[in-house]
Amino acid sequence: MRKRIGSTSPFARDSEAAGKQPSWEADSRKIPSSAPLAERLGIQPGDMVMHTKYRYLADDTPIQLADSYEPLTITGGTPVEYPEQGPIIGVVARMDSIGVAIDRFVEEVITRPAMPDEAEALELDRRGGMWVISVERTYYAGQTAVETADIVFPGGRYRLVYEMPIDPWTPSGG
Repeated sequence: MRKRIGSTSPFARDSEAAGKQPSWEADSRKIPSSAPLAERLGIQPGDMVMHTKYRYLADDTPIQLADSYEPLTITGGTPVEYPEQGPIIGVVARMDSIGVAIDRFVEEVITRPAMPDEAEALELDRRGGMWVISVERTYYAGQTAVETADIVFPGGRYRLVYEMPIDPWTPSGG
């Protein structure tokens, strides 16, 4: 299913700011969580999650893949159970709409060779490089993990830029 992404999507805002037309392909299914996935989400192995596979495009060029997992104990039976259905797009906005306030996320970023299926989905070729940036991201509401995702960007087409505030530090005794 290919969709035009709404304004609540950070991907759409970033693409449009760069002068690109954003779109996506997504497929969602309920699956039992594996042991590693359950550990990331703080749930029991076998607990049901919504798994959504995404392919994001800008001007019809694939620029990002993502596998997202949300515990159905949080979203099951709500209007945002299926992430790509409905008017609210983006995990923070969707969770907020059901009263779940995301307050932080944790990312682990690495570079690695593309897997064959990733190279095909991202239309990578040997001339442009077969490396990807891989991000493992988990969103939290307090101590509860509400979504975890494995995100892949083409290494030669993307640059990650982070800006993070620094809390003021007061030396002891001062």
